[in-house]
Amino acid sequence: MPPILHKALLVVLYTGLSLALFSTVVGLPGNWILVVAALVTGIATGFGKLTVTTVLLCAGLAALGELIESVLGAVIVAKRGGSKAGVVGSIIGGFVGVVLGSGLFPPLGSVVLGFVGGFLGAVVGEMLRQPDLDNALRIGFWSFVGRTTAIAAKLSVGCVIFWLILRATWP
Repeated sequence: MPPILHKALLVVLYTGLSLALFSTVVGLPGNWILVVAALVTGIATGFGKLTVTTVLLCAGLAALGELIESVLGAVIVAKRGGSKAGVVGSIIGGFVGVVLGSGLFPPLGSVVLGFVGGFLGAVVGEMLRQPDLDNALRIGFWSFVGRTTAIAAKLSVGCVIFWLILRATWP
């Protein structure tokens, strides 16, 4: 392959990886897009520099990122005094918010309504358990903090995946 074509393909790859990483922030499966990009690059290059082991490591990290995102928000709500109803409400509200946001205002709507839905779900869950608005709002706030922390953690995992691919493909 001519060197100029190789460099052009790397620019396309790195641009795509950057966009995939950003897409994680707006609620899209950016880490999985990174894994697919690694797999396609590995296949296209005969798994020379980007090995099967690296692709599998990226896939494992992407799965870990999903697990962290799914669990971390609920753990933070529970650690800050949220009841099971508040935790479940936060999860359901966040999910409903993401789905509605994706349909109404893609792609940022999923992020904004995911936060709002998680907050409202936690508040409603706490209010159903015990009608104490101050406590319910406090738990709703921690739902927001938990979701923010979960997205940041998933993005951090994405940065590691990005680095692994970059390290393997850098000329």
